Amino acid sequence: MNVLMIGWELPPFNSGGLGVACFFMASHLKNKINIIFTLPKKLPIKNVPFKVLFADEKIEILEGYLKYKGIVVQGFLEEVLTYGKRLLQTLVKNNIKIDIIHAHDWLGGVAGVYLKEALKKPLIIHVHATEIERTGNSPNPLIYNLEKDCFEKADLIITVSSLTKKIVSEFYNINPEKIIPVPNGIDFEIYPNKEPKFIIELKKQGYKIVTFVGRLVLQKGPDYFLKTLKYVQKFVPKIKYVFVGSGDMLSSLIKIAYEDNVLDKVIFAGFLRDAELWGVYKYSDLLVSPSVFDPFGLVPLEAVKFKLPVIISKTTGCGEYLYHCLKVDFWDIKLMANYIVGVLKYQPLRNELVKNSFGELPKFDWEDRANQIVNIYSNLLNKV
Repeated sequence: MNVLMIGWELPPFNSGGLGVACFFMASHLKNKINIIFTLPKKLPIKNVPFKVLFADEKIEILEGYLKYKGIVVQGFLEEVLTYGKRLLQTLVKNNIKIDIIHAHDWLGGVAGVYLKEALKKPLIIHVHATEIERTGNSPNPLIYNLEKDCFEKADLIITVSSLTKKIVSEFYNINPEKIIPVPNGIDFEIYPNKEPKFIIELKKQGYKIVTFVGRLVLQKGPDYFLKTLKYVQKFVPKIKYVFVGSGDMLSSLIKIAYEDNVLDKVIFAGFLRDAELWGVYKYSDLLVSPSVFDPFGLVPLEAVKFKLPVIISKTTGCGEYLYHCLKVDFWDIKLMANYIVGVLKYQPLRNELVKNSFGELPKFDWEDRANQIVNIYSNLLNKV
């Protein structure tokens, strides 16, 4: 079985969980099928255990690529819209034959639709996040329409949770029978971490460290988390909130902290990856993921791997499968604050959450996910 997996990013050239999920998915599929993973442009990718194909950069710009539904596009969107054409050139040049196309999100999905129509091969769109979820139901019309076109033309859709299946079905008017939820897995290996000196020093002084990891954007709800601090500090005076990530909400978060008179209790650590991020997980006391919408949410599972208790929003997809954590509506700031105080002040509660959530991790085995996906491939090919 020859599968063309159309991606957009891979670590370390990734902005979030999409590249991480694609890396581990492809790594576990490579021994079961012949997989070719594609990227839209040449990158110095090293130590990847599967074949990576880069889309041809040389292309004649045809009418229809510079415009989409009357809208002139350039830069990033032009790269998305020409991905399929450039990829087809690369496949032909290298005489690569495929049986099935597996494209990730709309970034790879647009190319997937182009290749499906050009090669007459079945197409799976793998949805890690929709524009509805990313924007809190205030979608960019162009991106929304591109997504809808991908969903309508796909032979099958995989979503990372039942939550996202519901979004795709209801907000894009897609038959739910065409959609199969397959939750992401997690890498179980514990890697060496770099000690975060600022956290270790604070803990020596008796501070509790409550951490947020993710992009500082509306979708991830960092503002709701920050607004709990004025309540939590009344019960836990020696506390620091650490924000790991970057995004367009940074200035508004600083403003909230100033207005709530808690600026001295907040640390914006910026974007961290690998050893630096693992160190923050290891030495924190609690992780809070209050996403407005998160189709899956890898961060809570990463925290659990480092035996960190987690609080997540009810609109975080991994919560469908992770039971031993505290769940709250993202907007319920006072209840979230109560949960934070409870975990920090009552060690038996913290111990129980850590022990039981860690025991759930085997449910998130990438090998099992890879087997599910291979079965989906086989069933789809039997139908065409």
